[in-house]
Amino acid sequence: MLDRYTQNIDDEPGSERFNEGLRMFLTGDLNGSKQAYLKAVEIGNAKAMVNLGTLYAEKGDEGEKARILDLYSKAAELGDLSGLRNLAYIHAVGIGVPKNKEKAVKLYREAAERGHVKAQCNLAVMLRHGNGTPVDHVEALKWNLESAEAGYFRSQATLGVMYLKGEGVDADPEMAFHWFSEAYKNGSSRGAYNLALMYRGGTYVDKDMDKAKSLLRFTVDRRYSKGCYELGTIFESEGNEAEAIELYNIGASKGERRCMQKLEDRSLPVPEYTGAMRNRKSK
Repeated sequence: MLDRYTQNIDDEPGSERFNEGLRMFLTGDLNGSKQAYLKAVEIGNAKAMVNLGTLYAEKGDEGEKARILDLYSKAAELGDLSGLRNLAYIHAVGIGVPKNKEKAVKLYREAAERGHVKAQCNLAVMLRHGNGTPVDHVEALKWNLESAEAGYFRSQATLGVMYLKGEGVDADPEMAFHWFSEAYKNGSSRGAYNLALMYRGGTYVDKDMDKAKSLLRFTVDRRYSKGCYELGTIFESEGNEAEAIELYNIGASKGERRCMQKLEDRSLPVPEYTGAMRNRKSK
């Protein structure tokens, strides 16, 4: 997911035009927003370059998408770390440029070393899975830890998984529980889901099905597909078939294959896939 600035700014070149662009974006006037951001870009406002690039990436035509690289590159040259991180992201996934994961790793590393917590998380992902770089769980752990300690929920949740599995470090369920808890406190569905699994299985903590169900309900309320499946299996085991099927339908509509299988096993129709689940705060 690309960075964008969401707060008004003061005392910067083009701040008035930037604020106008942000206001128009928030009220749904995308064309007006683009024009205001363009004027701020002409004055040299790096934040406008970031927001305009992101707006082009999400809502732009082909000509506008062709300008994304230039906008993020200029923002990065001006020292804007979100511009640098977005520059890495478009190379990682191929937005407006050919996909180049090796270049993405280099750019993520630059932003990470300069303290951008999302870039630290992105770099850790690339290292953990060997995307554009050899797999290195030890370094992935390092960057996730730095980002997690700065409060970034995605790194906190991933760090919990790494401690639970023993990736780059000796397995430590106590530390896994700690980081899942921190992620959950910051609104992470993934953190809540993994905490629920620990309570359901009695991993490090005493088994507690009520806590597991409460945590899974939190994830379902935020439309997290894995949580739909897990809570569905609990209701199924308790004989609450109707509730289980309802959860399987929600999960299946969001692409959770295990939920689809549960419906198919019952010869029930599988709902049409409606796209990846999006949480309220993209957790």
